[in-house]
Amino acid sequence: MHTNDWVLQEFNEAPFADNRLNKRLTKIANSFYENPESSIPQACKSYAGAQATYRFFSNNRVKPEVILMSHREQTIERMRKYDTVLAIQDTTALDYKDHPATKGLGVYGNTEHDLGLLNNTTLAVTVDGIPLGILSRYVWTRDPKEFGKRVTKRERSTSDKESQKWLDTLDSSLKDVPKHINVVTVCDREADIYDFFHKAVSEERDLLVRVAQKRRVLKNGKSLIQEIESSPVMGQLLTSIPRDTENKRTPREATLSMKYCPVTIKPPVNRKDSKSLPNLKLYLVLAEEINPPKGIKPIYWLLLTTLPVENLEQAVEKIKWYKQRWKIERYHYTLKSGCNIEKLQLETTESLQNALAIYSIVAWKLLWLKFESEQNPETACDIVLQEYEWQALYCVINGVPIPPIQPPTLQEAVLMIAKLGGFLGRKSDGQPGVKVIWRGLMCLNNIAKGWLAARLPISYQ
Repeated sequence: MHTNDWVLQEFNEAPFADNRLNKRLTKIANSFYENPESSIPQACKSYAGAQATYRFFSNNRVKPEVILMSHREQTIERMRKYDTVLAIQDTTALDYKDHPATKGLGVYGNTEHDLGLLNNTTLAVTVDGIPLGILSRYVWTRDPKEFGKRVTKRERSTSDKESQKWLDTLDSSLKDVPKHINVVTVCDREADIYDFFHKAVSEERDLLVRVAQKRRVLKNGKSLIQEIESSPVMGQLLTSIPRDTENKRTPREATLSMKYCPVTIKPPVNRKDSKSLPNLKLYLVLAEEINPPKGIKPIYWLLLTTLPVENLEQAVEKIKWYKQRWKIERYHYTLKSGCNIEKLQLETTESLQNALAIYSIVAWKLLWLKFESEQNPETACDIVLQEYEWQALYCVINGVPIPPIQPPTLQEAVLMIAKLGGFLGRKSDGQPGVKVIWRGLMCLNNIAKGWLAARLPISYQ
């Protein structure tokens, strides 16, 4: 089996002392990439290959952070090309209630039968929307024995809460990132926590978070919403609104009115140490949709940031950056639906986490392929496809026996891959999604192997 160049780049420097583990890691990653929807036995193509994969995952020397180490180094290397990079954080629940035999699962949902894991990922994304890689992953479980016990969250410190993950991830995601890169951590409402902003301000780090808390500002006691809504409209923004599967929102164009103002927020009054905590000077940005389509919930994005917002250009910039948060949702969708990680059947959560570490990088690569082809469409496709792969792809899609001398562009190649996955490519269809791309890659894998085999010289004994 040919190992994809990108697999060697992202996995080959894993610091296992035993080089056999490094070789096995690249082999597993290559199998998973070429067969993202398949089960482990299907992806490995043989009983021996599947057993070797299971042994790798259960090996005590194999850890998720070691698997991710080489990829993270490559991610930081890609970040060096940009002045500003968005570090987009989000948490998703992984459902394993159909695999109760897996040891170590916890409760993630509203009932004690909702067994699984919670997965927080920080994805590095350019301001134009190209995913550069994973900066951090944090996977944890909630003790089933603690389910249903009453807790007084307001009186507990952040360090005793699950929300401590946001603070810890801020450290782990920015570790070893060069100082000249302006990294802006972007989060949804779950991260609207005083301590998160306090840590960012005190350490001179940049946050952009959607507002969830009913805070009051220092100067007049108004709520954040009252403060921003009493501010004047400073302009408008015509923008595309991405798909939101959770809220059943289809993509569309929207006109947003823009408001912004400085605010000073106070520490939570119910905290025992509130008197010793400082007020925080932040900026508030509101983008509110004008004349939304009938029956459609209007866009209302209220954002709090550590970055200065003193003119319309800066306010628009923050909205454009927040829109890129959608990439982490597509990433988790790819991880779940494209890589079928919730169907993994492994004996322990330790083995499961090792498998998830590999699949997390595979999911990033699938996502990268889509958005790289849209942002840099004229790049030659040989940055991702071997010669025999793009030649087979071109000939099968175009129904010709001989490929061109020069490789197609990346955009052309991704469109052809998507067509293998069922994309029709009509004018009204727009750009292919990640789903048809990963299905097309599975088809291409088999087609390219047949193409290569047909062109190998026959050796007679």
